[in-house]
Amino acid sequence: MNLRGPVRIAEAVLDVERYELLRDGERVPLERLPMELLILMASRSGQLVTRADIVKTLWGGSPFRDTDTSINTAIRKIRVAVGEDPEHPRNLLTVKGKGYRLEVVQIAVPDLPPIAPPPPVRVLVLPFRDRSESADLQGLCDALADETSANLGALNPDKVSMIARTTAARYRDTPRSIAEIAQELGLDYVIEGAVSCSEGRVRVLAQLVRCIDQAQIWAGAREAAAHGVLDIQRDLGMSLATELSPSLSEQQDRMLARRLPIDPSAHDAFLRGRYYWTRRVHFDAGFAAHHALSVEDFIRARGYFETAIERDPTYALGYVGLSNVYGATAAHGCYPSSQGYPRARETALRALELDDGLPEAHQALAGVYYFYDWDWRRAEEEFLEALRLNPNHAETSRLYARLLLVQGREAEGRAQFERAERADPLAFEGSRVFGLVQAGHYEEVAHSSLVAGNGERSPLVYQLLATAFEVQGHHEDAVEATAEALTRCGEFTRAESIRTIFRQSGYDAVLQWYLHDLVARGRRGYTSPLLFAEIYARLRNADEMYRWLDIALAERSPRMCELRTNPWFQRYRSTHRFREIEKRVGY
Repeated sequence: MNLRGPVRIAEAVLDVERYELLRDGERVPLERLPMELLILMASRSGQLVTRADIVKTLWGGSPFRDTDTSINTAIRKIRVAVGEDPEHPRNLLTVKGKGYRLEVVQIAVPDLPPIAPPPPVRVLVLPFRDRSESADLQGLCDALADETSANLGALNPDKVSMIARTTAARYRDTPRSIAEIAQELGLDYVIEGAVSCSEGRVRVLAQLVRCIDQAQIWAGAREAAAHGVLDIQRDLGMSLATELSPSLSEQQDRMLARRLPIDPSAHDAFLRGRYYWTRRVHFDAGFAAHHALSVEDFIRARGYFETAIERDPTYALGYVGLSNVYGATAAHGCYPSSQGYPRARETALRALELDDGLPEAHQALAGVYYFYDWDWRRAEEEFLEALRLNPNHAETSRLYARLLLVQGREAEGRAQFERAERADPLAFEGSRVFGLVQAGHYEEVAHSSLVAGNGERSPLVYQLLATAFEVQGHHEDAVEATAEALTRCGEFTRAESIRTIFRQSGYDAVLQWYLHDLVARGRRGYTSPLLFAEIYARLRNADEMYRWLDIALAERSPRMCELRTNPWFQRYRSTHRFREIEKRVGY
């Protein structure tokens, strides 16, 4: 059963998305383990849930825990919480010697359904077109569309649902009409724009189009030198809001205005930085670091964010950009954590000091708590605050989902991935596959790849497919997926080398080649110790793996926070030594 809404169990109502159990409208406190077990059984309404299923889902199949006692205690707590008599249950039944069956699970329907508010209108900002003859403005065009989308998403999330930039990017220079795009994505409005440059002055034109009748609701032209890039975002937001409601409230007006800096050139620099940042950050960090994919985009992004702050030291989004770069360069293995995350924290806190209502700033601080401090509670608080401020921010939902999966809260994690999918339908494929890999559903990853075919999938999807294939022992498929990912990153020589080594000497030779490459890079400069631990795990060299894991722990390597869901270590998780390392991380 797909738990997309609240369900009724005995005298209680379970809301999975809110992670909440209610009786008579009052919240019933329930510990994490009983709640996860309740969600598992509710999702299999009427079906037998064996004890083996429960152990696999809640403890990863660990044979070293007293799971029988824990399960019995959790079942007793669930029965009390939903209002059942533990001695004579009616809904949560014990199947002797097998497991449990949760009966009579019904979708909760209010007695008197209220008049539902209209659903939020769905809006897509298409990539702005570059109409300059002498200057290359494509980066600015993409970033301007991205920032316009972010502004509108924060304006009124109850009334406006923005389709994310990664989906919009699929429609660059498309021959499809607005009507066709609207039908594919279920849109209500589309925003189109173009940027041109003449005699050193940048001119921005935009229009808001209603999809149902192709009517132009608003159009405007601005020059960037006269605060054009900033004003056009404000005008777009106000025009859309005015179309949705009789007036734009003063509170909404302030929410939009505070994202904008005093100096328009600072905003231009931020947009350019965001262009390079988004182009680089959507790679699997382990894969990117392992194959030494270029970090030039990170370097360019940092330069632009620094320029934005130089032009306007009070510009909160500029500090968010720097926090993202400092953290990501460490997470992607470019520098040690100690060189990245203290500065990521400092700049995130500075952004919050300037604007504590900025969702991106809360997300940036959550990333520090998650990847560097390994402080799950504070990270979750910041993720939730970011989502409260902007429920349409898909990046926050994706990263929060990763934290939930690390904590073993798979049902909640999947709900967050679904939330991200609604905000970013076309780009969600890579996020969904990442979640499946983290949760250990490797067969589902491989099956989805066969069903979907190649198409326009990103390098990230192939990186994740390569992982899923290798874990399952499908080495030829793993080689091809790795080569395809590298090819789509422009690493043609490396891709062909891997294919050649596999054809001549087999997969172990490929792994040895990876190891020699890491050793050589380690002599030239910094290389994350976690990369060595991962490759030794893949080579089944446990002693070297543990040696490098100890180094990674001492260094606080960022991806150690996802040790529990890292696929390369799955065969070692039941060992005492590995569990001791997990405890040191904070599990």
